[in-house]
Amino acid sequence: MTRPRLPRALLTVALPALAAVAVLALTGALDLLHAALLVVVAATAVVLWRRLDDGDEVPWPDPPVDRREGARNDVSELGWATFTRSGAVGDRVLRRVRELAAARLAADGVDLATPAGRDAAERLLGADVVAGLTARRQVARVEVHRWLDAIEALDAPASGPAAPRPATTPAPSVSPAGRPRP
Repeated sequence: MTRPRLPRALLTVALPALAAVAVLALTGALDLLHAALLVVVAATAVVLWRRLDDGDEVPWPDPPVDRREGARNDVSELGWATFTRSGAVGDRVLRRVRELAAARLAADGVDLATPAGRDAAERLLGADVVAGLTARRQVARVEVHRWLDAIEALDAPASGPAAPRPATTPAPSVSPAGRPRP
């Protein structure tokens, strides 16, 4: 013969409730009726508290999978990759500047890969800038500023025939705030 199992609620709620009623009534803290009502109300509150649903939680949206060129994370990564430990400009930055120069020259119909294109690029940017853009060596920040200034000058309206800058004198570089760049 099997013994019937007592429901779990009887063991976890009813027996402690009866014990609480007995303690409150026997100690004289409350009369029997009020002790029973207090325990029933407390047990009901606990059971309801545990049974109530918290509702549907709205999950955080998934981060976007498509990465746009020039988005905030690209700017952050490029900022960390700007300089090497030796103070030279990093390879990622050099690669981006070279791609920028190639794209800007291509807009003018100049291809650095050809000898005629190299001559045309030297007329537009200057021989020192083209030599730096095509060389595979470590570069200082000042030189990259000079390259960027030369590339930016391609977009300026021409007031006459453009003369290349001399290779020995770096072009003065000015920040957006009007102060000379180092």
